[in-house]
Amino acid sequence: MNAPLLEVRDLRVGFQTDHGLLVAVDEVDLTLERGKMLGLVGESGCGKSVTARAIMRLLEQPSGQVLKGEVKLEGRDLLPLPLEAMRKVRGKEIAMIFQEPMTALNPVHRVGKQIVENLLLHEELTPAAALKRALELMEWVGIPAPDQRIHDYPHQLSGGMRQRVMIAMALSCNPKILIADEPTTALDVTVQAQILELIKRLQKETGMAAILITHDLAVVAETCDDLAVMYAGRLVERGTVESIFRSPYHPYTKGLLECLPKLDHPPKTMLPIIPGMVPGLRDLPIGCRFAARCPNAHGDEVLATRQPWKDCGGGHGVEACACFASKL
Repeated sequence: MNAPLLEVRDLRVGFQTDHGLLVAVDEVDLTLERGKMLGLVGESGCGKSVTARAIMRLLEQPSGQVLKGEVKLEGRDLLPLPLEAMRKVRGKEIAMIFQEPMTALNPVHRVGKQIVENLLLHEELTPAAALKRALELMEWVGIPAPDQRIHDYPHQLSGGMRQRVMIAMALSCNPKILIADEPTTALDVTVQAQILELIKRLQKETGMAAILITHDLAVVAETCDDLAVMYAGRLVERGTVESIFRSPYHPYTKGLLECLPKLDHPPKTMLPIIPGMVPGLRDLPIGCRFAARCPNAHGDEVLATRQPWKDCGGGHGVEACACFASKL
């Protein structure tokens, strides 16, 4: 078998705060295959974006730090690389679409200049050739009248157009991996569908792999090949989209799926909810972090000891919490 394109092993990320070191991502393992799309889901504050930023080595400085782990791109660990070498990886081999394009784009530079800058940094192009390539990219991602829009500032574009500019910038150097951090946040439903269709089409045309960070399980079902579910900084379940949607094991995964609206339910049926809140970083238990919200949890032993990981076959794995391990 061919080696995975990206392997994340035992990734642990912490932040120095006034309350000491707080761990936001705790020994996360991820694998991304060539040409595949991995969905990374979970509630806000579960560590999805921090995981992505750690892969890109874009953690807030000086507080953010990778405490341990490996991030291997085609077998090369990115974490020990000198900063200058890592800058050559960002944008060229791994690119990222940030959650809010209005803050990710520089407001005082025209969008065309920002695309051209990335091309000049990573490709051996003349300024004229880079400008021509930027126009082609803007047309490729569906921006109308690119010869006019290339001179616009970010505030002159709609949310959907700004997101398309971000995608054009991310794909300008044909990266091997695209990380899309909730690329459809704050966009209307029609534009959301267009953006997701665009990412999927470009993935097929270029052969790149992608990580899609989202809250929307319906989007995952439609676009992703594999799925990883995060809760309070840890992975609780991972596998193919088909296997997890068909047979979810972890109570948190089941809860997320049960919260989805069902077409066969009577009108005005109340949606199920997961009671409680994600624990804060200062209040994380050593053991199962979902136990306080889990309907099956009994006793304090589940909170005292970290639960083992169980391989369920076919690449499907789950954090085998004692309160439901007998059902696996």
